[in-house]
Amino acid sequence: MKKLVTLLAILLSTIGLSQTLLETIDLPTGTYWDYGYGMVYSNSKYWISSSSSSAGSGIIKAVDNTGAEVDQIIINYPTMKASQGLAFDGTNFWYVERKTARCDLFKVSPDGTVLDSIPTSTIGGSYYLGGAAWDGTGLWISVYYPDNKAALYKVDVNSKTIIDTIQTFGTQPTGITVSGDTLYYVMDDNDGDQEKVYAVSISTKDTLYSFHVPDQSSQSPRGLAWDGTYFYLLAEPVGAGSGRQLFKYDLGGGGTPQIYVPVTSLVFPNTTIGNPSNSDLQILNNGTATLTVDSIAIDENHFYIDAVSFPLQITAGNSFTVTVNFNPEDYAYYQGTLTIYNNDPVNQQVEVDLAGQGVVSGAVIGLSDTYHNFGSVWVGEDGVTFWNFDIYNIGDQTLEISDMQFTIPEFYFDSPGIPFQIPSTDTVSITVYFYPAQAGSYTDTLTIASSDVNNPVAGVAVDGTGTFNEYDYGYTFWNYQVPSNPNTSSTEYRVEGLKPINDITGDGVDEVMIATDNYWLMCLDGAASGTSFPIWTFNTYFSNSNAGSIGQSWDYGVQDAMQIANDLNGDGFNDVVIGTGGSNEHVYALDGTNGNIIWQYGDDVNYSLGDFEAVDVQRDFNGDNVNDVLAIADGNSQGTGYKRAYLFNGTNGDIIWQYFYPGPNPSFGKSIISVRDFTGDNKPDAIIAVGNNGSSNLKVIGLNGINGQEVWNTEMVDNEPKELLELPLSADSSDVIAAEYFGIIHRLNGRTGAEVWSYPLGGLAGVIQMSLIEDLNGDSVPDVLIASFAANGLNCLSGADGMQLWAYPMDFQFGVSSVPDLNFDGVEDVVTGDQSGTYFCISGKGDSLLFSHTFAGDRINTVNVMPSIDGNYSFELLAGTKEGKVVCFSGGVDTISTNVTSNKIIPGEFRLYQNYPNPFNPSTKIKFKIPLNYLLKKGENEAGGFVTLKVYDVLGNEVATLVNRELPAGNYEVTFDASSLASGVYLYRLQAGNYAGSKKMILLK
Repeated sequence: MKKLVTLLAILLSTIGLSQTLLETIDLPTGTYWDYGYGMVYSNSKYWISSSSSSAGSGIIKAVDNTGAEVDQIIINYPTMKASQGLAFDGTNFWYVERKTARCDLFKVSPDGTVLDSIPTSTIGGSYYLGGAAWDGTGLWISVYYPDNKAALYKVDVNSKTIIDTIQTFGTQPTGITVSGDTLYYVMDDNDGDQEKVYAVSISTKDTLYSFHVPDQSSQSPRGLAWDGTYFYLLAEPVGAGSGRQLFKYDLGGGGTPQIYVPVTSLVFPNTTIGNPSNSDLQILNNGTATLTVDSIAIDENHFYIDAVSFPLQITAGNSFTVTVNFNPEDYAYYQGTLTIYNNDPVNQQVEVDLAGQGVVSGAVIGLSDTYHNFGSVWVGEDGVTFWNFDIYNIGDQTLEISDMQFTIPEFYFDSPGIPFQIPSTDTVSITVYFYPAQAGSYTDTLTIASSDVNNPVAGVAVDGTGTFNEYDYGYTFWNYQVPSNPNTSSTEYRVEGLKPINDITGDGVDEVMIATDNYWLMCLDGAASGTSFPIWTFNTYFSNSNAGSIGQSWDYGVQDAMQIANDLNGDGFNDVVIGTGGSNEHVYALDGTNGNIIWQYGDDVNYSLGDFEAVDVQRDFNGDNVNDVLAIADGNSQGTGYKRAYLFNGTNGDIIWQYFYPGPNPSFGKSIISVRDFTGDNKPDAIIAVGNNGSSNLKVIGLNGINGQEVWNTEMVDNEPKELLELPLSADSSDVIAAEYFGIIHRLNGRTGAEVWSYPLGGLAGVIQMSLIEDLNGDSVPDVLIASFAANGLNCLSGADGMQLWAYPMDFQFGVSSVPDLNFDGVEDVVTGDQSGTYFCISGKGDSLLFSHTFAGDRINTVNVMPSIDGNYSFELLAGTKEGKVVCFSGGVDTISTNVTSNKIIPGEFRLYQNYPNPFNPSTKIKFKIPLNYLLKKGENEAGGFVTLKVYDVLGNEVATLVNRELPAGNYEVTFDASSLASGVYLYRLQAGNYAGSKKMILLK
C-alpha cells in the first residue's frame, strides 16, 4: 500500500520541481526506432528494444548519448517476437517479449544466446508488461493488464516467483528503472492516467515525488533509464503523434523553463495602406525555471514588433506581451513567420505564422483580366464557349456594381443580379460566353459601372472568330476534364456514366450527363466549343460513411446504373435516375434541369446493405403516363441487406413492389430491365440478373410487372449473369440477351426463359457492355454488339441465331454503342474504345475503320453518341476516359447547317435516315434530304418535288402520314408521335419522284 506522509507531500512540491530537462535527443530513423519501447543503460550505451512486429522481433539496438546507433544484439531464438521492456542484471539482458495473449521474460547473454525464460503465466497470470528493471537482487516488472493486476512486481529469477509488490497511481505503468533504493516508473494515459514519472522508495513503498512528462497531452511514454548521472525518458517527440525521442533530465537541477505561446498564428484585419494595425502576442513560462528569450525575428518586413530589450527574462509562472504590427504598402496578401528564440530545451524556436491583407482607401474596383481572345468557335447549330474572370474590391469600403453590358448579342455574361455589392477584399466571378451566329470576326467590350470614384466605368475587351467548316469524322467539338471533388481526396476521375439528355439551355442542342468515380454527377453543356462546362452538378459524397459512385463500386461497365427518364416531375424535360454503391447505396431521381432531388430511396445512416447496380426507366407500369423506375440492389454477408429488385413509382418514389431474389449471402443483383408484356396482362414486365460468384443461383429471372412475382427463371452455365439487353422481335414480344460475367452469351425466350441460342466468347472474356445494332444480315432481327475482354476483339452476333457476324480486332473494350449511319452504306455504325486509350468509330459491317483517336496514357472507360450539334444529320460521338476526360467528336459531314446562310448548300442526293431514338417511346425524329432532281417537277425557289413520308405497321396498314406535299430541296426533320399506337415494329417510307426508301423503327412502351 502507498504511504504518503506530510513530509513526502512537501517533497512532491519541492523536489518534484527540481528536475531539469537538459535536452532532447533524436534517434535514428526507421520503423524499429519509431516503435522503441524498452530501455536500459549499460557500458556507456543506451539499449532500446522495439515493439514493431515487422522490425523489432528478436533484436536489441544501442545508441550513444548523441542518439547515434552504435551496437546491436541479434537474439538466437527464431520465434522471438517484438519487445515491451528491457533490463540488465550486470551480466545479461532481460528481454520482455510480447506474445499474442501475454508477455514473457527471457534472459539473453550479450552474444544473443537465450539462457533462461520466465513465462508470466507461471508467476501469477497472463500479464501484459510495460517495462522491466534490475535492482541488484531481482527483476522488477510493470503490469498494465489486466487492470486489477496493474502494479509493479519484483520477481525472484531463480525461484521464478513474485516476492514484492508496489502499487501504482493508475493502471497503465510502462517503463521502469532503478537508482539505489529509488524505483522510477512512468504512466501512460491510455486509461486516463496522468502521464507522470513517479519516484518510489523500494524499502518503504513511499512515493517520493513525481513530475509530468514534457508534453501536457498524450505522449506515449515508454522506457526509462538511469546512467548514474542523468535520467532518460523514451517517448514521442513533443507535438508529434508518432515516433520516439530521448528526453535527458538532471533530477537534481534547478528546474526547466517551458515556453508556451497561446496562438500559432496572428491574422490581421484588412489594413488600409498608410494606417498600420497591431496585435498583442503573449509569451508564457509554464516551467519551473526562468525562461530566457534571446531574440524575436520576422522574415517579412511589413510585419514588425514594438521595441523591446533583449534578452527577456520571464520567471516561472509569468508572461511577457509583445506588440506585433502590420503596415502594408500595396493591395496584397502578406504572409510571414515570427520566430521566438529561447532556452526551453524542448522548444528552442517557437514559430507564429503572420498574415494580413493590405487594402486601398475607399471603394476600388479590380479586374483579374482586361482582355480575352476566344479564338475560333464553330458556328454550326449552336457553338458556344466561355471564359471566367473576377471582379474584386481592393478598397476598404463596399464596392457597388450598378451596370454591366455588351453592345452585340454574340457576347453575353452570367453575374449576380445587377446591381450587386462586393465587400472589401471580396471577389465575384463572372462568366462570359461567345456565341457566334455566323462566320466572321467579333469584337466588343464589357463595360462595368461601379462606385469607384476614380474609375467609374471599367472595361473588359473581348474578341473571337466564328468559323464554319464541314467537320469530318473525329473533329473535336469540345472536351472536359473531370475536376477534383472538394468533399474527398479521391483522384479516381473515371467517367462511369455517359449519356445525352435533352436540351436544357434552350439552344436546341442536347446536353451530356456524366457520372464519375469521384462521386460527381454532372450535366455538361452539349453545344460548347473548345471546353465544355457543367450546367449543374450533384455530389454523391455526403460524408465518410455516406459516399458512393454509380453501380457496384469495384465493377466495370456500370452505365446501366445511370438512366435518362422522359419526364418524372411534369416540367417537360428529361430527368435523371441513378443507383449508387459504396457507403451511399441509394436510388436518386433528379430534376434534369438543375440536379435537385425529386425523390430518393436509401438509408442515410446505415450502410453495407448492398450496392444499387442497375436502374431502368423505359416504361410506365402503373398507368399514370409517367415511366416508373426499376432498380436492383445487392445483399450483404449477414443476410440483412437489400438483396431485392424494386419497382418505384416514377413520380414520388413509392415502392410499387419488391422482389427478394434467391441465393446464399452475399448475393449480387447485377442488372434489371423492363420488357414487353410476357404475362398476357398488357402491362410491361421485368427481367433481372442475379448471382453470388458461386456455383448456384446464377440466374436470369422473369418478373410479373404488376406484382413482382417470379414467372420463370433460367440458370446460367458457369458464371453469374452481368448484362441484360432487350431484343425486340415484333409488335408485342421481346426476347432477352443475357451475358454471363465471363464467356457465354445467351438469347432467352422472353415468355418462358428457355434458351434460344448461346455463344461462347471463350476464356475469361469478361463482358462489359452490350448494345443493339439494326439488322445487318436481312433476317429482320436486330443484331448484338458485345464489348468484352475477348481475345478476338469487339464482337457482333446475329440476334436471330447467335452466329458471329464479325469481330474487329482490338484490346479489351470498356463500352460500345451503335450510331446512325455515318458513312452512307445503309447500316448503322459502331463506336467503342479499348484499354490502350484508343477510341474507335467502326463501320457497322465490321470491315473498316472510320476514324480513331488515342488518349495517350489513358483508357477509354465509356462511349456513347448524341444527336448532331453542328446542324447536320450526322450524330456526334462521345468518349469518357479513366483519367476523367470527356470528349465530343464530330460524326461527319452529312449535309450542312441551315443556320449559316452564307454557306447554304442544297443536298445532291436523296437520303432517309434511321430515326432517333430507336427504340423510342412515345416520340422519335426522322430526318431526310430532298435534292434538286431533274426527274421532279421544278417549282419556284429550288423546288424539289412532291414528297410523302408515311408510317405502316408490320401488316402493311398505314398508321400515320407525316408529309404529303411539295417540298423544296433541303434537309428536313419530322417528329413522329406514337402515343396512340401500341408497342411494336413499324416501317416508315419516304417517296419522291422515282425515289423510295424505307426503314424499320421500334416503339417500346
